Amino acid sequence: MDIREVMGAILTLSMFLMLGNMIKKDHFDGDVLYDVPATTVASDIDVLQATRHKLTQLSDVSTNYGQQSKLCFNASLLPKVTGPSKRFVTFSLTDGPEYHVSQVANAVLVSEQLGATLVLPDIIGSKGGKKGFEEIYDVQKFISSMGSVVQVETRKHYNMFTRKLKSVKVPYNAKRDYIMANVEPLFRGTQNVRVITYFPTTIMGEGRVDKDTNPYSCWVAFEALRLKPELQEVVKSVVGWLKSQEMDNRLIAIDYKSEMLGTSSCGNHANKGMKSCYNIDEIAQFLQRIGYPRYSAIYVTQSKPDRSLSSFKDLYPKTFTKEDIMREAEMGVFAKSELEQEIIDFHLCSVSDVFVPAKSGLFYAKVAGNRIASGRMGVLVPAQKTSNIAKEYVSSYISKRNHPAYGCFCE
Repeated sequence: MDIREVMGAILTLSMFLMLGNMIKKDHFDGDVLYDVPATTVASDIDVLQATRHKLTQLSDVSTNYGQQSKLCFNASLLPKVTGPSKRFVTFSLTDGPEYHVSQVANAVLVSEQLGATLVLPDIIGSKGGKKGFEEIYDVQKFISSMGSVVQVETRKHYNMFTRKLKSVKVPYNAKRDYIMANVEPLFRGTQNVRVITYFPTTIMGEGRVDKDTNPYSCWVAFEALRLKPELQEVVKSVVGWLKSQEMDNRLIAIDYKSEMLGTSSCGNHANKGMKSCYNIDEIAQFLQRIGYPRYSAIYVTQSKPDRSLSSFKDLYPKTFTKEDIMREAEMGVFAKSELEQEIIDFHLCSVSDVFVPAKSGLFYAKVAGNRIASGRMGVLVPAQKTSNIAKEYVSSYISKRNHPAYGCFCE
């Protein structure tokens, strides 16, 4: 199997991500989606003519990754935490990978403020499936990275659940005063709480990190929380196989799932021309406009091929879903659970040469943060333009440097 992509499976994003509205509403923070003007399907001649622009227009945003950014905060320079505490904080770890880093970072913050041992929980997927933390993430890497911040225990070594466990809701990126006023009194009585993170709708500052309160979110997101080695190898193998299908050895990943794009959710907003998502035909028109040739290698996060992908595959026959990869690359069941499949989707979108989000929301924002951290600036967002210059469609998270992840890194 041709493995060419080396992946640093660093989960995404920093502490000041504006999470609330992304979860509840369909909008881009910093990127406004507009209607793509309707066009006729391009002929092969049209595509060949557009292709001459491909290398000059896309090179800067897709192939020149640059070096991975340097975190301003380094927890390994702090004095190492000595000895386990008899006070414990565990937390809810739920839904897909785009939620995990925020939930983990919040629990780390609460544990550090209370002087408690952090207990790693099981992961509950978006459809109820359960996985141990160690089945998805590299436990030893996390424990060693957190050694200067909090003491960490795995659930199997944790025998304190015989005590009454109380749950407490804590807003993401809570301040010290909030924790001491609302969590500490409850914790004082039980010495044993579970943190349930929720995401307030208030808009927090962009591109800034409050080093006086919670610098640990950046450390969790871009250093401590990584996939276990076996899953890293799966992602590398899939990326390598996909890239081998295209002579330029490039890969474009599209986060598109037909079930997440209902006809009503993709309709125009009150402001004329604005949209929160695009269907697969509109994305095909966009790719043709900026010069992607017919035989580009494309990965779509859609689980199985369906009718919505048929016309897209007619235009781009080297388009693959997870089912295609299992069949054509003879990889078998490369991800047994839905959670593992979501993890693979997330990281393929993070390491591809170009990423195109079909829908606004948290997944897009988290992937963008992950790509910024690793220097992969090829994030293209469709817009109402007639230009065929790919750079003009680069996400404003990158073109305007308004993504919160920038606050984690020193120049």
